[in-house]
Amino acid sequence: MILQANALHHTYGGGQDILSGVDLTIKSSGITGLCAPNGEGKTTLMKLIAGLQFPSSGNISVLGQKPSSRPLDLLQRLYFLPSEPFFPKWSPRKIAAYYGPFYPNFNNELFLETLHEFRVDPDKSLDKVSFGQKRRAQLAFALATRTQILLLDEPTTGLDIQGKDQFRRTLIAGTEAGQTIIIATHLLSEIAPVLDHVLVLNQGKIHAHLPLELAQRFYSFNLTTQPLPYGDKGYARRVPGGWLTVHADGRQGNAAFDLETLYLALTDGGLPQPVL
Repeated sequence: MILQANALHHTYGGGQDILSGVDLTIKSSGITGLCAPNGEGKTTLMKLIAGLQFPSSGNISVLGQKPSSRPLDLLQRLYFLPSEPFFPKWSPRKIAAYYGPFYPNFNNELFLETLHEFRVDPDKSLDKVSFGQKRRAQLAFALATRTQILLLDEPTTGLDIQGKDQFRRTLIAGTEAGQTIIIATHLLSEIAPVLDHVLVLNQGKIHAHLPLELAQRFYSFNLTTQPLPYGDKGYARRVPGGWLTVHADGRQGNAAFDLETLYLALTDGGLPQPVL
């Protein structure tokens, strides 16, 4: 078992529940997109998995260990890249030389290759480059750790088109090597091509956890010129050229599968989910 969470609650100082009974199981490697409305606990859940915050109640196990205990073996097999990480004002090469040895599978060749693809100078101090260049260097390091579990919070922020393409290709290589990668993002369209699963967090609970292959077969998308008639159990979203509709009927539609529209249909439209 890679990850198991049961009845996971997390409450902030004011007594407000940010997570209110999360049940989650991840059994095999692959890339999971974690999406939720703002303030619904994406980052909190990632920090609980990484052992950087402790649950108010409930249990979580990662690779058979308790993250809050911070066992060395787990820390060497898990890497969390937050949306605004701290990196010292060193060059990427120096950062890799200092921090790389903490991760037994760190691949320095991959790190330098990714920096090259990202067009980042490995010998230029990060306090002398743009935010986008810093973000590329941080991502290159995270991808090069080759940890069994990789947690990425809003990783594509600051990346240009070429950078996003290289990022996706490196992710695919990671899962081929057996990594489990969880990506928290608002920009589903940017990572949809590489996802194996989508995980929707809503109102403090797991609202949906679907294999993408199943979702693509279960939901049909159609472009129409009219909104849905009263009583129709589907979901409609206004798009250029008309309305994009989603139905849980398993039929072939005339429009391409759209993950962002499906996310809205699940959270705002109450669309039913397939029974796994």
